[in-house]
Parts: sequence; C-alpha cells; structure tokens
Amino acid sequence: MLTRGRPDESGSDPRLVEADERLWRTLQAEIAALVPESRHVIAKQSGHDIHHEQPDLVINTIREVVEAVRDPGTWKTP
Repeated sequence: MLTRGRPDESGSDPRLVEADERLWRTLQAEIAALVPESRHVIAKQSGHDIHHEQPDLVINTIREVVEAVRDPGTWKTP
C-alpha cells in the first residue's frame, strides 16, 4: 500500500492540520494491516498524486508485487 507523505495543503488552523494528519496516518496503517503480510510504504515526496510525483516508486512497487506473485519467496515484509 502506498500512502502520501506530504500533507494536503489547507488554510486551516495548523493544530487541526496536525490532528488530521495523525488520524490519516493511523487510518492508513489500519487499512494496510487488514492484508496479511502487506507492506505499507510512505511516499515521502508526494501528496495525493503519487503516480505523478513519484512514478518510479509506483512502478517499482508494482514490479515487486508481480514478482512476488510469480515467486512468493521474493516478498519480504518488515
């Protein structure tokens, strides 16, 4: 699972933005945990459009998943 690393920009109170980010990260981690042996990767240089901002990360992640389907021994989880 890929998750954006940069928070969405908003004109809101910084305390609310920080609270929203904590909740966002918690919920993303909970979603990732629903799939046994999943990986949760934070795209640190991206906002919502990871595929535009870090296309190599997306491509490499897809390749790793395809390789793991072909050869499950290649899949390493933290």
